[in-house]
Amino acid sequence: MSVIRQFTVRSPREIIVGWGAMAGLGKTVAGLGHRPLLVVGGGSLKASGRLAAISGDLEAAGLFVTVFEGVEHDPSTATIDRGREVFRAAGCDCVIAVGGGSAMDAGKAIAGLSAENAPTADFVRGLAITAPVPPIVACTTTSGTGSEVTHVSVLTDTGRAVKAGIRTAGMMPSVAVVDAELTVSLSRRQTAFSGLDALTQAIESYVSAGANPFSDPLALEATVRIARWLRTACEQGAHREARENMAVGSMLAGLALASARLGLVHGIAHPLGALYGLAHGEACALLLPYVMEFNAEAGRGKFARLAREASLVAADCPEAEAGAALVAWTRELCDALGCLRPFAGFGLRREDYGAIVEAVMASGSTKANPRRVTPEDVVALLDRAM
Repeated sequence: MSVIRQFTVRSPREIIVGWGAMAGLGKTVAGLGHRPLLVVGGGSLKASGRLAAISGDLEAAGLFVTVFEGVEHDPSTATIDRGREVFRAAGCDCVIAVGGGSAMDAGKAIAGLSAENAPTADFVRGLAITAPVPPIVACTTTSGTGSEVTHVSVLTDTGRAVKAGIRTAGMMPSVAVVDAELTVSLSRRQTAFSGLDALTQAIESYVSAGANPFSDPLALEATVRIARWLRTACEQGAHREARENMAVGSMLAGLALASARLGLVHGIAHPLGALYGLAHGEACALLLPYVMEFNAEAGRGKFARLAREASLVAADCPEAEAGAALVAWTRELCDALGCLRPFAGFGLRREDYGAIVEAVMASGSTKANPRRVTPEDVVALLDRAM
């Protein structure tokens, strides 16, 4: 009899999934607070007119809205500090984060640290969050990070060139809204990188050392949906079925990783993002085939099941052959979507290896990788990616 190791299930109190689900946002938020801070990204939401529509819906519900705009890719600790000041000055009592992973991470961090006194950088360094956290509503506009259903916020301390997560139970959104209609305006490039981020999270959480009976079916289903629909979403941006399946796949992967953790792709992607400004989804897409090859033997049985369930091989295909087929398919997919290029083109230098390896080995994602990782392994992977 196999022993089931202890695991924790984490999820929002409510997840609202459906085309056009954002239409009911005002009513949803009204049950949580009256003065929301609306956190959004770099401007696409405003340019499309959706920001005005969202603000109007919230105000029509009797809410007093303060907008915090301009969250950058990989939000910095300085941005969170500014957001915390705005939250307090406006007397806000809840946070609504609308956007991709960066906007949602920023919203969660602003809420999580709204009643704390220390600067955000101290929490990235490891200071514990102890103050109460106001309600959070996370509304995703991409199908990638799954941040709407996790209690983690990944931030960049630009002063130290460090990218790391902060977390506390209160940072889990009270409500997550997954409205695939919001993803239709994404470019092919954005769809590809965010989709490959979601695929990475699905695969890594499935083979993670922390995988468990709750996370496994979620990660499996997420992988199958993304494998079936990512190319269509990239090639036919308005394809509703593809967009809906990608949104659900991304959300399921987020739920899986919240319980199981991730792996070496994320362990390497975070320091690369901090050092070179490489977008997270792009870093994951570039690393995924190399790390899957590294994990091929340790994850062989599960890789084989993913290949069979995604109809990449016949149901009776031998395990080793099926696992290899999944790795080959992943590499071909990343290449076909334009996401497999040498890292040297993004500034990766051998003289930076020491700092990168140190960060990778300290990462919780690396510790959850199914195959034990050594500093020499990381150097070899970086050399291959160069």
